[in-house]
Amino acid sequence: MHKTPSPMHYLMLMAIALIWGAQFIFNQIVIHELPPLTLAAGRAAIGALTLAGIGLFMPDERRHAAVAARRLLPTYLLLAFFEALLPLFLLGWGQARVESSVASILMGTIPIFTILLAPAFVQGKHWSLSSITSVAAGFVGIVILVAPGLSGNWADNLLGELAVLGSAASVSVSLLMFNRLGNLSPVITVRNILALAALPLIVLALIIDRPWQLHVSHQTLLSLLILGVFCAGIVYLMFARLIQMAGSVFTSLTNYLVPLVGVLIGAFIGGERVGLHAWIALLFIASALVFNQPALLRRWFKR
Repeated sequence: MHKTPSPMHYLMLMAIALIWGAQFIFNQIVIHELPPLTLAAGRAAIGALTLAGIGLFMPDERRHAAVAARRLLPTYLLLAFFEALLPLFLLGWGQARVESSVASILMGTIPIFTILLAPAFVQGKHWSLSSITSVAAGFVGIVILVAPGLSGNWADNLLGELAVLGSAASVSVSLLMFNRLGNLSPVITVRNILALAALPLIVLALIIDRPWQLHVSHQTLLSLLILGVFCAGIVYLMFARLIQMAGSVFTSLTNYLVPLVGVLIGAFIGGERVGLHAWIALLFIASALVFNQPALLRRWFKR
């Protein structure tokens, strides 16, 4: 049954887009002083602790999740790798080489990768004309965004952009695998996933980065705390709650808003110069999402 969105739903939608869109500028701040492994480890650990704190107020869901966790441990481990460990590292590594506005547009391709990979993960799922059109438009957007960087230090730019795209693809795989968890609490599930991802990340960061030897400013620590608490913790709770309140179709509108918010924050707060090609690429990627939402289009045109 269709749920009519209320003003509260729209406020939550904007809040989610703002939090996820802001992660790129905070990543850009942190990556100047912390290596990608330490950034990923800190973000995952803080996010897990945040959701563990929220989970204390959900005893019934904790008990149910604890029973299911033993049965679903292999799935949890795979999700920890694709949802947190790999994408958090690749995003941090990529953002050391590309601006936050570019990273936010490239991460906006998550739904496009989801369309592309869905037939391999979902039985009976096939590409439709709208899916093919969506992927094609998204690919054009990526080419427009990446092409101007293929000059000067083009190899470093391209590797950074490919790393961010790899992060988007990894998140897409995890979204397709979430169906295996059934109706478990998103808060408890994501807490477990972040905790499982944080353990190897912390070990690797201690061995490779030796973070105790790093000189870290208060601004960087505050940015890392914001990334962990809000961008890897609270926003998941808001996202899951909005799906329950307004449905998944309405909640999917965040896919349109996050890249735009990321670009605007990068331009006006980060002082980044956003070229015309970036806006055109953003338009193509947003169009790709629209092409894959025929039901949403029909709903809006009926109004």
